[in-house]
Amino acid sequence: MKFTLSDKAIYIGFIIFVLSLPFDYTSLFLNTGMSLVLFGWVGRIIYERKLNWKRTSLDIPIVLFLGLALVASLMAPHPATSSLGYFWKLLRAILLFYAVVHNRLGIRWRHILITFIAAAGISSFLGLLLYINDTGLTHSLMGRVGLEYQEELAASEGFSDELRSELRQINIPLTESASILQSKKTDEWRIDDLPRNRRYLVRKQDTNLSVYMIEQRLSGTFKAPNYLGAYLALALPFVIGYFVASWQTLRKEKYGVWMISGICIVVVMMTANLMLTLTRGAWVGVAFATLCICCYLIVRKYAELKSTGGSLKRVVIGTTLILAIITVSIFLMPQHIKTRFNTMIERPMGFMGERPKWWHTSLKLIQKHPITGIGLGRFRHEMTLNAPPELSDVPFHAHNIYLHIAVEQGIPSLLMFLLIIVIIWKQIWLMKDETGFWGIAAFIGGSGFLISVLVYGLADYIFHHRSLLLFWFIIGIIYCIQQHKDEIGHSTHSLKAGACAS
Repeated sequence: MKFTLSDKAIYIGFIIFVLSLPFDYTSLFLNTGMSLVLFGWVGRIIYERKLNWKRTSLDIPIVLFLGLALVASLMAPHPATSSLGYFWKLLRAILLFYAVVHNRLGIRWRHILITFIAAAGISSFLGLLLYINDTGLTHSLMGRVGLEYQEELAASEGFSDELRSELRQINIPLTESASILQSKKTDEWRIDDLPRNRRYLVRKQDTNLSVYMIEQRLSGTFKAPNYLGAYLALALPFVIGYFVASWQTLRKEKYGVWMISGICIVVVMMTANLMLTLTRGAWVGVAFATLCICCYLIVRKYAELKSTGGSLKRVVIGTTLILAIITVSIFLMPQHIKTRFNTMIERPMGFMGERPKWWHTSLKLIQKHPITGIGLGRFRHEMTLNAPPELSDVPFHAHNIYLHIAVEQGIPSLLMFLLIIVIIWKQIWLMKDETGFWGIAAFIGGSGFLISVLVYGLADYIFHHRSLLLFWFIIGIIYCIQQHKDEIGHSTHSLKAGACAS
């Protein structure tokens, strides 16, 4: 197949897209990549004067899901506060799925996947580097104090009673041994309170001094640790699938050891970034997905050995090795990660925070608007009007993908979303008997990715801007791999039929 100018634009656009996806401050490059894909796709249709639409099993459910989302936006209880911009974000992500399916890049889609894994590795490496340099951490705004304390902070000689009183009013009670340090940036100071294990950052604004608490939560190349956690919750299980597939199929290939080692390093760095985000929902999602992958490998290996009459020794050794690595990793965790992990066991309600109250209010909103919902992007507005008075934080989303879709788009949209998930799972299951590297990787990685999404989605809303794009991009890759296999099979069958006819 001839590689036309439109195909080159699509190819370059996808490369730019996957390279900029894990970097939250590169929206210009992300939009440039997606625009190149769109222009190339439309340009090819105009040049060939044919749509050449490739039908998928998701077409009708997606049309219905988008239609219900549009109706929810147009029929919101207070349309003036509803934004069609949220609908556009959803539409753009789904168009990305179809752009991947219709890319017509042939074998070059593998380059896009390799670039995707490489970008994840680069982002994770930079995240670890930022963490080592004590940067890339999340800053939570505690409050503001007056500009008159600027000289006192610049002198770094201690705290006056007036400044201590001001800080106490914004929930920062300093101990006597707290110290002031000059930051590397001008008009910025750090306060270290070692006895309380607290660190704060003070930044000069136009009319005041803003005081932030420095949390030991890695944001890395994203604007917030939850955004990084959502990206890794989707991407890490998918990359793990490629590592497992490489270990199974590439050990005897030329340069196979180098490829296995490279993917392994990426997985380790991504896992370290995930742990440092302290995003417990993402931990649970990825851990459950990884456990399912391990169980699948053990069962599959056992079945192979049973059918061939081999020894179970290798299965036992492999299982023991996996458990040993997990146990050692727990002991080597930094203390703040252990503390965060322990809260999930010792104080499960503390781990959930105010989520039960948010979920209870969400159910009330679903009862009020069961069919069309409250409109996309209106969750915080309606929560402000309907939340109980004792609620200390009004969230922007329901912290549960199922409740959030039902609240904003209605119960029919939730049912349609669940149908889409079932169809995606059936598409992944078609690859279970694959023997080649790319097919095995798509099955294992796709399964882990979908499990992680569904589990993490129980405790958080993960379809933020970039994670929504990533979700539909990976689904597009899964369909693209299967279509490429079908095209090769069809070409082989045609060649055999032609040879028989001659």
